[in-house]
Parts: sequence; C-alpha cells; structure tokens
Amino acid sequence: MEKLSLYDLLGLLLPGVIFIFFLNTLSNIYGLTPSWLVNANWTNNIGMSLCFALITGAVLYTSNFHLIEKEIWYSRWYNKLFGMYKPVVNLYLEMEKSLNYMNEELNKKAIKWYKKDIFISKEEYEKLLPDNRDEIKKMHGKFYSRMFSELAYSEKNKHTIAFQSFYFFFRQTALACVLILIMHLIIIGAAIIPCSCIIIPIKTSIEFTVLTLIVLYITVQLAKWYRKRMVFKMYQKYFTHLDKTSNN
Repeated sequence: MEKLSLYDLLGLLLPGVIFIFFLNTLSNIYGLTPSWLVNANWTNNIGMSLCFALITGAVLYTSNFHLIEKEIWYSRWYNKLFGMYKPVVNLYLEMEKSLNYMNEELNKKAIKWYKKDIFISKEEYEKLLPDNRDEIKKMHGKFYSRMFSELAYSEKNKHTIAFQSFYFFFRQTALACVLILIMHLIIIGAAIIPCSCIIIPIKTSIEFTVLTLIVLYITVQLAKWYRKRMVFKMYQKYFTHLDKTSNN
C-alpha cells in the first residue's frame, strides 16, 4: 500500500479539514449543530473525522474542476472574480521575457504534434483574430497536458508536482471559504425572517465573516502565485528535458 502523498494531503485531505472546521464554527455560533450529531461526538473519533474530511476534500476537488471545465454562467463568474485559473497561454505570455529563449525548442515539438508554431510573442498573439487566438489557447492547453504526461512518465516533474499540490490546496481552500460565506448569508437571511428561532450574535458573526474573508483573500493570492510558478517550472523542466534529449 502506497503512503499518503503530498498531492493527496494538500489537494484532498487538508482542504476538507479546513472546511469542516469553518462549518463546525459556523454551526456553533448560531447553535445549529443537531443534537444527534453532538451526542455522536464524531469530532473526537479520528477515523470518522478523517473520513468526513476526505469526502469533503474530494467534493471541493471535483467542484473546482467543474468550475474550470464547464462553460456555465457561475463558473465564468467565479473564474473572472478570483482569477485562480488563467489559461496556460496567458501565463506563458506573462512570463515571456523569462521564457522566450525556449520558443524555438518548444515550437519544434509543437510542429511535430500540431503542425504549426504555437509559441509566439505577446505582440504577435494580440494581433491574431479572436478565432486564431482561441485556437492557440487550446493548443497551449493540450501541449501543457502532453508535456506534463511526458515528464511524469520520465519521473522528471516531482518538483513541479509539489508546486501543483500547494496550488490545489490554496484553490480548494478558497472554494471552501466561498461556500462557507454563502452558507453564512443563508443563515443570516433565515434569521431575519419573522418567527425565526435563529439569533444573530452580531459581534461574533462579524468577526467570523472578517476572518473568512481574510483567509479567502490570502488563499486566492497564493493560488495565483503557485499556479504561475508551477507553469514556469514545468516549461523550464520540459525545455531542459528536450535540450538534453536532442544533445544525446
């Protein structure tokens, strides 16, 4: 049996732990924890806690991929608002000054795979028609996926996977904070309904909201940074891999 990897720990388990912690805190603030759950005292059972954390982390993980892959109004809104998942071509062009020496070598591979150059300057990219720009964007995404698989097969991307693991951790944690804030708004909305039995502890509620917003802001910024570094390291590794292969 393989050991729990850094990817599993950061991408699945820990975001689930954080979500459950915030959810438990929120339910305690408003006294919403069901009596049967309190009597079960599952939070003191390490095995059950890990199971709940893993399930929650897996939901956050798959939900993030749903937000990335589906062209739905809320996914477009989410990605535009937080910007944690920029297309690979955008990130590459942002790092153009650092990576432009790789263009020739990478284009050799692109021509072999896609019969055309896809690594161009930012000025050239901006001059393209929208349809051609979309085509280059899709090809960059496909190239990145093939590049990742090739390095994984050669076992040369362990350092990059570490960056990816941290990126997933911060991305999943950011989504956890968003969901908690939505739940908090729903509870407040339910509390102001006449005849509601929910009491709003204003000071504690404000403190919790501020804390969640701070965690959200920090995790979003860190997710952006780790994704950019992940892509940068991946291209560096692949360029070195191609350079050594061609010289052998």
